[in-house]
Amino acid sequence: MQVLGIDVGGTKVEIASVVDGRALEPRQIPTPLESSDALIDGIEALAREVIEGDGPPEAIGVGVPSQIDFATGTVVASVNIPLEGVPLRDELERRFDVPVFVDNDANVAALAEAVEIGSRNLLMLTLGTGVGGGVVIDGRTFRGASGRGAELGHMVVDANGRKCPGKTCPNTGCLEAYCSGSALEIASGRKGREVVAAAREGDEEALGYLDELGVWLGVGIASFVNMFEPENIVIGGGLGASSSDLFLDTAIAEGRRRALPAGFERVSFSLAKRGSDAGVIGAGLLAQMEHTQQERTLGRG
Repeated sequence: MQVLGIDVGGTKVEIASVVDGRALEPRQIPTPLESSDALIDGIEALAREVIEGDGPPEAIGVGVPSQIDFATGTVVASVNIPLEGVPLRDELERRFDVPVFVDNDANVAALAEAVEIGSRNLLMLTLGTGVGGGVVIDGRTFRGASGRGAELGHMVVDANGRKCPGKTCPNTGCLEAYCSGSALEIASGRKGREVVAAAREGDEEALGYLDELGVWLGVGIASFVNMFEPENIVIGGGLGASSSDLFLDTAIAEGRRRALPAGFERVSFSLAKRGSDAGVIGAGLLAQMEHTQQERTLGRG
């Protein structure tokens, strides 16, 4: 099955035909941020370029850094891109006349990683400016009642802790307040990448900040293991890719110390393998899986 994967980020839109879990010649444009109309028009124009070269898809999957009502494909909340309140599924189905499925970007990235390593029970944490996450249970994405579940970065690890740096989060002590680039900046007064660079040069203070990040990440991991009992925990995101060697061992040790032993001993830890194409591949896999299920339900498959 040939499907189209669309990965919408705060800085770029990437689109590719996805066949057998591989992206064929992904194409990119800077994300049009002037308005929702400009963004959707930009997505349409790039998608039509891909379709012209590869042929029409059977379905389209879209990953966006937003909260999604999965049943309707409507963007419920969106901080970094102008799509809040937009019925994105309906808008794209009208333009392309094929089934469209819309999900959170961390969910589709987790799906891509699960398929890549052959895991049916996987939890992914994306550590970047914030902390995102996705959960795959028995081969299916866990979304909660309406599609807004698995906000792993907003699990509270310290009830009286730091104010969450997430723009729409009212809470304190969230994992995001301790395990993100924003958290490093708040703690150190320096950009996260500057802290990482200093740590690699042997700066003790910087190493201490990353060790602290690892401890808090381990606290979160212990709870995730106890709740979901995943087979695999995957660490992704820009901060995860650039500096996991400076904190992941600490996180695993702390998680082992805190989690229920029987569940923790079965977990394998790894870094994300799909890299920068995880979003577009995951969006394509979303389209493939959901369209296949839809066809079976209608008695066509």
